[in-house]
Amino acid sequence: MSFNYVFGPVYSSRLGRSLGIDLLGEKICSFDCLYCEVGKTKEKTLERKPYVLAEQVLREVEVWFAQNTFLPDVITLGGSGEPCLNVQLGEIAKSLKQKYDLPLALLTNSSLLFLPEVLKEIEVFDLILPSLDSCVEKEFQKINRPVKDITLKEIKAGLLALSKHFKGQIFLEVLLLPKINNSRENLKALQDFISQLNLARVDVTTMTRPGAYLFQRVSSEEIKYWQKNLRVNFNKEDTKPKADFHIFSKREIDESSVLASLKRRPQRVEDMAEALGVEKARLEDMLYKLLQEKKVMQIRDEKEIYYQINEGKNEKKNVY
Repeated sequence: MSFNYVFGPVYSSRLGRSLGIDLLGEKICSFDCLYCEVGKTKEKTLERKPYVLAEQVLREVEVWFAQNTFLPDVITLGGSGEPCLNVQLGEIAKSLKQKYDLPLALLTNSSLLFLPEVLKEIEVFDLILPSLDSCVEKEFQKINRPVKDITLKEIKAGLLALSKHFKGQIFLEVLLLPKINNSRENLKALQDFISQLNLARVDVTTMTRPGAYLFQRVSSEEIKYWQKNLRVNFNKEDTKPKADFHIFSKREIDESSVLASLKRRPQRVEDMAEALGVEKARLEDMLYKLLQEKKVMQIRDEKEIYYQINEGKNEKKNVY
């Protein structure tokens, strides 16, 4: 069976080996972020509707688990855009939670958390990973490029409501870009706002993979400075969920699984091999074949090589 909405597992520094669930199918989002690994937003909207039907998603998940004898660390709803745009999010999450004894995580850009119905639907999750890159309006507009109907005020209100009512863990992410949102004004504004939130941890990051419009990052020294000032990782214990996972060198690897994974984010071959549970050499053979067929392409970043879907575009255009 070819999977359209289930992909991975993908290796995540915050979650471990994450089995991804795409609730949109295409790059449909309320933002068009400069750094998005999935690519440019094709449809920018705040309209909630069943972009992908619950029965289709749940059927694919059922088949995936029937075909695989190992468990990922976590099931993560995210994928090609903002998952909260799918009006069947709650139904899908409840079904997954009832059927599979694994932590359930949600990746969100925080744009719909101000809606009471969304907060109700996401109560079932164990982990929610919202993002907030800037508390300065002009920077928010520049880095996240939101749909015109959303405001920073609403996003902050949604995060406050989530923090107050959600019973699971919240991992907030702040992604920094040079000369975009790494201002001292933003640092102070984020400090003030984060102090009002009940968070398990805060992750300050920068770009590690090619993005929709650029590939630029702040220095490791600056990341450490922001981490120190934002009190990153409030509790000392390891908050990453754990599950049994074994590498099966004989496990079959197919082209559709590789392409489905790369469609959602550029990846290094080492990370893909570990997450998919296959030998690196076998994956390299597959990637070489896909390169020859021009189905994937390589992006080089100093010492690293990333693979991504070949959409006929070899350059990232700086738009800021």
